Amino acid sequence: MRTERFIQKFKYIEEQGRGCMKILIAEDDMVSRKVLQRTLEKWGYNVDAAEDGMEALELYRQGGYSILITDWMMPRLDGVQLVEQVRGIDSKDYVYIIMLTAKSAKYEFIEAMEAGADDFLSKPLDREELRVRLQAARRVIDLERQLSKQNEKLTENNVRMKHDLEAAARIQVSLLPDSPPPLDDYEIDWRFNPCDELAGDIFNVFNLDEEMMGLYLLDVSGHGVSAALLAVTLSRLLSPVMDTASLLKSRLKEEPWYQLTEPIEVANQLNKRFQLDPKNSQYFTLIYGLLNKVTGELRYISAGHPAIIHLSKENGGKIVDAPGIPIGIMENSVFEEYRLQLEPGDRFYIYSDGIAEAENLQSEQFGTVRLMETLQEGMSSSLGNSIETMLHKVEKWCGHRSIGDDVSVLAMEMKSN
Repeated sequence: MRTERFIQKFKYIEEQGRGCMKILIAEDDMVSRKVLQRTLEKWGYNVDAAEDGMEALELYRQGGYSILITDWMMPRLDGVQLVEQVRGIDSKDYVYIIMLTAKSAKYEFIEAMEAGADDFLSKPLDREELRVRLQAARRVIDLERQLSKQNEKLTENNVRMKHDLEAAARIQVSLLPDSPPPLDDYEIDWRFNPCDELAGDIFNVFNLDEEMMGLYLLDVSGHGVSAALLAVTLSRLLSPVMDTASLLKSRLKEEPWYQLTEPIEVANQLNKRFQLDPKNSQYFTLIYGLLNKVTGELRYISAGHPAIIHLSKENGGKIVDAPGIPIGIMENSVFEEYRLQLEPGDRFYIYSDGIAEAENLQSEQFGTVRLMETLQEGMSSSLGNSIETMLHKVEKWCGHRSIGDDVSVLAMEMKSN
C-alpha cells in the first residue's frame, strides 16, 4: 500500500510539473505538428504550435515557454535562425531548446549547438525517446529556476549589504574632523580616500585646552568591515571629550579638574587593550601627539607608523624616523616619546602607508624619499594644494593600477609672522 501511495504521489507531482510547463512547437509539416502536439498534451503539457519559425518567434515573444521544440528546415525562418533569435531575447527564465532534424553531419550539429540548441531528436520521432528527453529538459529547467531564485536572493542581499556599507561609510566619515580647530598661528588640512567603502584608517586633530592640541592618525591592518569597526572603536577612545571611554584626559579633584594623558601612556593603554587576536590577526600603527600651540613643540609616539615628513624653509625636507612596534604585536612593548620643533613657515605631514607603498606597473614603490621630494616641491603652494599635487603624482605613478590601499594624510603648517 505504501508503495502504491508513493507511486501515485510521484505521478501527481510529475503531472503538476507538466501542467505548469508550456511547450512551443515550431513545425511546418501539418501532420507532424498535430501528432506531436497531441502527444504532448496527452502527457499533460500545455502546448502551443506554430507552422514556421516566424510564427513561433512571435508566439515566443509573448512569453511563458519553458521548452521549444523546433524543426530544422522551415520556411521564412529556419530552426537555427529561430534558435539564434530566441537566445537573443533577454529573459530571466531559461528556455530549453530541442532541435528536430533528419541531418546527421557533425558540422551541422555544431552549427545548431553554437546557435543555442540544447538537444537533438532525429526524425521520425520515437515517443519513448521524446519522453526521456523531456524529463531531462525538466531537470535542467528546474535547476535553472533554482539558480535564478538564488541569484535574485543574492542580488537582493548584495544591494542591502551595499546600502549598509554606504551607511557605515557615512558614519565613519562623520567621525573625521569636519573643519580644523580655530587657530591663529597654524593651518591644518587633510585628505581621506578609502580604497573600499570602509577604511581601516582614521585620524583627528583637536584642541585639548588653551595651550595643547592633540592629533593622531592610525592605520588598522587589513581592509573592510573588521578594520573599520576597530578604527571606529579607537576613534572613540581617542576622543578629546573627557568621559569614561576617552584615554586622552583624566579627571582631577581640583583645578584645572583634568590631566592630559602623556603620549607614551596612551600607547601603553591601547597596547594593553588591543593585543593581537589569533582569530583576526588585527593590529594597528599609530602616531599620537601633543602640540604646544605656544612653543610649536610636538611630543609624540610612533607605534610602527610611517615616518613624519618635516619641511622647513630654512633647512629643507627631513624624514623624521621614529622607530616603534605596532599596537597589539607585543604585550610588553616599550614606546618612546619623540619631539619635533616647529618654526614659523615649517610644515609636517603624517600619512598612512598606502602612499609610500603605492606601486607602479613595474612593482616599484613610490617610496618615502620621493614623497618628501614631491611635498618639498609644493612648499610654495598652499598646504591643501601640496597634498592634492602629491596624491595626483602618486596616482600617476600607479598608472592603470589603483593605489590599492586606504590613503590618509594629515598636515599642519606653523604660519610665518
